[in-house]
Amino acid sequence: MMSNNEDECELDQVIHAIATANRLLREAGEALASSAGQTHSRRMVLQTLREGMSVAEAARRLGMQRQGVQRVADDLVREGLARYEENPRHKRAKLLKTTPSGRRCLREIEQAHGEWLGRLAALTGGASWETTRHDLERLAEALRTLRDADRDP
Repeated sequence: MMSNNEDECELDQVIHAIATANRLLREAGEALASSAGQTHSRRMVLQTLREGMSVAEAARRLGMQRQGVQRVADDLVREGLARYEENPRHKRAKLLKTTPSGRRCLREIEQAHGEWLGRLAALTGGASWETTRHDLERLAEALRTLRDADRDP
């Protein structure tokens, strides 16, 4: 059985490995999005908009600032990849939806993503992805608990 100090050291090493993987995943995301002339941020917003939603709702789902999503949304609209529509549930907050061009762009990125995922799976054969996912979900929940406890006076 490991001591608390050994557990903490192991956890710290895992956190550093996650940070490294996150950086590399963001780089890969940028490269995949660039295959369709987009950025990773634009791709994420486009994917979130499939059924249409307000910019504020998209920002909440993505965990991003509304102003940043607004800038990306405006760029997507200017490029014809998304459009604003009237929102029957809210007079001022328009719905943002993908256009046919935006959906074609997403399909192109998704195809590149699928090919990349196949190559990654081949390089990581034997990894227990279900266990990894479960452990990461537990870590995320613990991090939320700490965050929320630190927010409360």
